[in-house]
Amino acid sequence: MAWSNETYLIGEKVKVENEKGYGVITRIDVERGLIYVLYRRMREEAYPYPEALEQGKLKPEISKK
Repeated sequence: MAWSNETYLIGEKVKVENEKGYGVITRIDVERGLIYVLYRRMREEAYPYPEALEQGKLKPEISKK
């Protein structure tokens, strides 16, 4: 996989709509259109990419550039 503009989100904390705590973005599957978020207790959820970011369901807290 080539590094591109999306990869800066990997490893960043994210606040998800209707979830109590924060999650961490673990991977982005551009071919399938999914972004994966890992929560406490090793629970991983998939969200549509990039719709979830555009609609505000995922709100990343970007700390690095």
